Amino acid sequence: MGSTFKPFVYATALEEGYEPCDYISNERRVYRQYDDWSPSNSDGEHEGYYSLQGALINSVNTVAAELGVETGPHDVIELAHEAGIGSDMPKVPSVALGTANLSLFEMIRAYTAFANYGNGIELQSLLRIEDAQGRLLYEAKPAELRDPAFEERTARYMVHMLQGVVERGTARALRSVYGLKTDLAGKTGTTQDNADGWFIGFSPGMVAGAWVGAESPGIRFRTTSLGQGAYTALPVFGRFMQKVETSSLSVGIGRRSFYPLPEELLADVDCPDFSEEDPDMNFFERLFGGGKDKKEKDAEETQKADSLDVKNDDKKDKGKSLLDRMKDIFRKKE
Repeated sequence: MGSTFKPFVYATALEEGYEPCDYISNERRVYRQYDDWSPSNSDGEHEGYYSLQGALINSVNTVAAELGVETGPHDVIELAHEAGIGSDMPKVPSVALGTANLSLFEMIRAYTAFANYGNGIELQSLLRIEDAQGRLLYEAKPAELRDPAFEERTARYMVHMLQGVVERGTARALRSVYGLKTDLAGKTGTTQDNADGWFIGFSPGMVAGAWVGAESPGIRFRTTSLGQGAYTALPVFGRFMQKVETSSLSVGIGRRSFYPLPEELLADVDCPDFSEEDPDMNFFERLFGGGKDKKEKDAEETQKADSLDVKNDDKKDKGKSLLDRMKDIFRKKE
């Protein structure tokens, strides 16, 4: 399913402590532990640094791959299953780039977890049966929400980031070409050698998607400019939504606007999508070629926090009598 799977990678990263404005190098890496796997970007560009939200909005392979390796394929797959994907997926790092074979049905079901802020919903095909006189013979029960696939905070970030895909990313043609006015979020996808084009999008009240491809992946488009999801599957979604906006369906798809991002989370997404230099480095680190990766920074922060705790304990101890301090020592030994 190509890059339409990437949102599950980013949701996993957010669940495990990353933030939308954490920056990751766009460099092409070689993963020795995975048989020298070395994913690249479709445009051949590997410079600078992307924030997490910028990398998702622009569908950057190198960042998605790094996040998939850091969080682990197992965690990504587990979250995708909780969102609604039922098929088995290979526990390999390339799953982060959408190399598993999944159906459009499964992907639509899993995307309902984003549209419902964490809680996916079971899909129903048959809603109502009436006889020739209009008498009700059958009516389905309301669809059931599944258990949350991720925290609401993560869901809020993901909806905001996937809105960015439509507003300024790979799906911006929904606004500029198809003139859609509905609040929309979504993700494009293109598989290896342009065999499949994907787009899955959602409004506050509806999820819909399109796949363009052949029975055999050996049948493919000649170039990415012809075969990418933004040029094959997205137009199907765009024309469908044009009809939705001008039909009675627009009344029945629920809320017309996404919930605004809470004020306490707005600062967490206030950052440029891309930076030529590592924004986390200071002037002297840039000057002398320094810089640390996320693990080193997190370790330093933990060390600082531990040091601060010790200092605070020392301050508390100094305010105690000698007898009280001796009692504390003996309690710790016990």
